[in-house]
Amino acid sequence: MQASYGQRGIIGLATPQGNPTAETEFRVLLPAGVIPATARLVSKDADPRHRLRDYFVDLSAILDRFDRLPLASVGIACTGSSYVLGHAQAERRCREVATARSLAVVSAADAIDKALRHLGVSRLALLCPYPEWLELLAVTYWQERGYSVVDVMSVAGDQHDTRSIYRLDPASHTRSIHERWSSVTADAYLITGTGMPSLGLIDALSAQLKAPVLSSTLCLAWACLGAADINPGSLGGTAHMPLLAGWSEALARL
Repeated sequence: MQASYGQRGIIGLATPQGNPTAETEFRVLLPAGVIPATARLVSKDADPRHRLRDYFVDLSAILDRFDRLPLASVGIACTGSSYVLGHAQAERRCREVATARSLAVVSAADAIDKALRHLGVSRLALLCPYPEWLELLAVTYWQERGYSVVDVMSVAGDQHDTRSIYRLDPASHTRSIHERWSSVTADAYLITGTGMPSLGLIDALSAQLKAPVLSSTLCLAWACLGAADINPGSLGGTAHMPLLAGWSEALARL
């Protein structure tokens, strides 16, 4: 029996328990006939460092929450967990569950890495909506992956909890980001973190800056489609938005 919805595929999305952004942006970024199905990464720990680790402790249990839903691929929408764990440990956990289930499992950080290598990026500018300690881990992560981090811009303000990212208003920073990055020579400008709404910024900045503007969620959607061998069709990349494009008009529905 063929399902009424998602006839081209269902992409699983595992997102932190309080994150309202990743699944919302996935609905815009996935092409017609492809739908997201969401499960929550959960932790009761009040310490954000421990909470980010907890999200990756048992990915198999997370995928159990999808029951028998026939998933084409799964995206783990928490970049911060990879920054805390480091590339090797985070990707080992993804590989273990992917191998056990014969299912493509893509972390947000690895999706970014795949996108950057696909685009031939070596010089990277970062926009971080994190507390300082996590921002430092993010910079270290990308340096260890072989990229030259040429600029780091923070829009976090005074925060002590990573969940503050969900309350940020990126539109209010568009002008300052544009002014800053207009003078930064990079191969890509990355908005890291799946929790801060990023598509409006990408839409506003992509035609104005000298290199592609990317985000954790944009890269994750692109990588999940690729892992599932699903053609994005009308949402295929353009010169200004080389991964996924054509979604700008849909932002008005969010």
